[in-house]
Order: sequence, then C-alpha cells, then structure tokens
Amino acid sequence: MTTPSDDATSPILATAENMLASRLEVIKPLAEAIAERKRLQALLDGADKAYGSAYAAASAAGWSPDELRRMGAEEPTRRPQGRPKGSRTRRTRSGSEDGTGTSSTTDAT
Repeated sequence: MTTPSDDATSPILATAENMLASRLEVIKPLAEAIAERKRLQALLDGADKAYGSAYAAASAAGWSPDELRRMGAEEPTRRPQGRPKGSRTRRTRSGSEDGTGTSSTTDAT
C-alpha cells in the first residue's frame, strides 16, 4: 500500500537516480584509468628499483657517471637501499672532554 508521501517523493527520487546514473557513467572510465595508472606505477617502481641496483653495480665495478651517461644510462633518481650517505662514524680526539686524552668514536650526524 502506498502513502501520499510516497507518491510525492517518487518523481524526485527518480530524477535524482537518473542524475546519479549519468554521473556514474563518466566515473567508470576514470576508475578504470586510476586502476591502470596504479598498475603501471607499480611496474615502473619495480623497474626503477632494478635500474638503480644495476646502475650502482656498474658504478661499483668502476664505471664513472660520465661513462655511464655516454652509454645512455642516467643516474637513477632514487638510490638503491643500503647504508645512507653520512652515516659513517669518525674518530675524534677529545682530550678536554673526558680528561684522558684518548680518542672516542662519535656519530657524524
């Protein structure tokens, strides 16, 4: 059984559903493009990681950045994971700090 209020809201709801349906139709290609973009980004991230490792290996084997550049290999934008630059420790002489005059190891951060 329908009530008078159902009859009054039916055209409004039908219009709203039609408006939403047309808006959803244009979102479907966007959703597909987003999914494809994420898939390709994941592939590119994997390729960048492999490229960075290969570039680092070539560099460690003695190839200079200039030589690699002349072969078409640009320095990777992301460095391969490993020990970060600047995390080395250094020895300092600290005769006045502890009064012994012995050397101590400190972080260079």
